[in-house]
Amino acid sequence: MRIGANIEKDTRALALDEGRRVGQPGHEVAERYLLGRMEEIGLEPFAGAGYGLPFSRDGQDFTNLVGRIPGRDRGLPPVLIGAHYDSVIDAPCADDNATAVAVALAAAEHFSGRRLERDLVVALFDSEEPPYFKTPAMGSTRFYEDHCAGIDFACVLIMDLIGHDVEIKHPAASMMPTLRRLLFVLGAESDAALPAAVEWAGGEARGLKVFPTLNRYVGDLSDHHAFRLGGQPFLFLSCGQGRHYHLPSDDIAWINFDKVRHVFAFLADLVTAIDSAEMAGEGCDPVAFEIRMLKKLIGLPYPVLLKMAGLPPLRTREDIDGLAAILIDGLVG
Repeated sequence: MRIGANIEKDTRALALDEGRRVGQPGHEVAERYLLGRMEEIGLEPFAGAGYGLPFSRDGQDFTNLVGRIPGRDRGLPPVLIGAHYDSVIDAPCADDNATAVAVALAAAEHFSGRRLERDLVVALFDSEEPPYFKTPAMGSTRFYEDHCAGIDFACVLIMDLIGHDVEIKHPAASMMPTLRRLLFVLGAESDAALPAAVEWAGGEARGLKVFPTLNRYVGDLSDHHAFRLGGQPFLFLSCGQGRHYHLPSDDIAWINFDKVRHVFAFLADLVTAIDSAEMAGEGCDPVAFEIRMLKKLIGLPYPVLLKMAGLPPLRTREDIDGLAAILIDGLVG
């Protein structure tokens, strides 16, 4: 089977016209579909006899869906791939977050036939969207607090909004149309071993422009929140919110499936790199790594683009602070 062959099929199956909002019929449809796909892939249940990890808050029922692929050495810290499957409104929400769930399933399919050294946990979280975001009812928070006691993860890889072309409103951006292929990777500062993994995987990513940056520039925007607070190494992959964020127009037409497949390939390379890495167990300020990656991302127009943006050459954390502020301010959303 071609790598990532089911990404578009899974995205379309989840991008229901009626959405996947908690408590609505579409949510149950999506849950049944995902349970079937996890069974088809052959994942082991993470806990208990099935993939569903139900919980309740204030009279509302929720279900996280979690499976794993056993590694050769069960004593090694596992890697986790996670994405939320609920929607914020009763609409397709194809990029928020059907594409990321489809990529998580594709990674499970890919590694189910390629046994890693570490366990690979695949977690499809419920109740990420408001009104549950950053509350005790948030699915990833419940999973981490209720099921991960005593687990030190090698890395938690969270995806959200990974399927659209990035648009940046800034004159300098017009010189670089390939910026639409941007994928932001936040969190490499959470473990000193992660910059090398991101840099290697980014070097293999032919169809993406990988932009590593600090999580603090934007804060916890998705399911890495509880893991970061728990001191777990993490990476957050996203293309930002985009013009159709939380709108009915976030539908299949908004998705660039070629880009999504490249995100999957990058994710698979990240998992492979982390699987063989010796994690440092402490964070870092990866400024030199970020500068190298940014120079590679921008390419030959690098000095001209910085001058147009009114920025000095990138040498220090303060220089990157300025570039990050311009990009975040210029993101179309």
